[in-house]
Amino acid sequence: SVHHSPAAMDWLSGSRLHLFEILVTRAGVFLPIFLCGFDESVLNAYVVFVGFQAVLNHSNVALEGGPLRKVLVTPHFHHWHHAADDEAIDKNYAAHLPVLDLMFGSYLDTKGRWPKKYGVVGKILPRGLIRQHIYPFQDVSKYSVDESKRDAS
Repeated sequence: SVHHSPAAMDWLSGSRLHLFEILVTRAGVFLPIFLCGFDESVLNAYVVFVGFQAVLNHSNVALEGGPLRKVLVTPHFHHWHHAADDEAIDKNYAAHLPVLDLMFGSYLDTKGRWPKKYGVVGKILPRGLIRQHIYPFQDVSKYSVDESKRDAS
């Protein structure tokens, strides 16, 4: 929810993460690479690629990707992952390879169209870094909100 909470996308949206999300996802990626004995240069190359791709895909660059849009995640593909539009719910999960969404039926092809709204549907996070990090461990029903009253913070 922390990562998907912004009601507007920009290049910093990719860095908006919950502490536990960072720990779990990084460990889930780096631990197998490390245990398989890959060279440090492979890890470094992966970090550079993922960092560049994260900034690009969360930015407001109108890049659909042409024929590569089904091979590599592009800003267009990833913006639909963050979209709060009804058709986008539970779509475009892949972080790097859209073929995974094609295989599992969660690929949303919206060529030429961009989302109308972003954020977590039906709930918003409380304001403040500490409150947002405590949020997943609380009764979140108190954070339900009328979508018409949602702000762009």
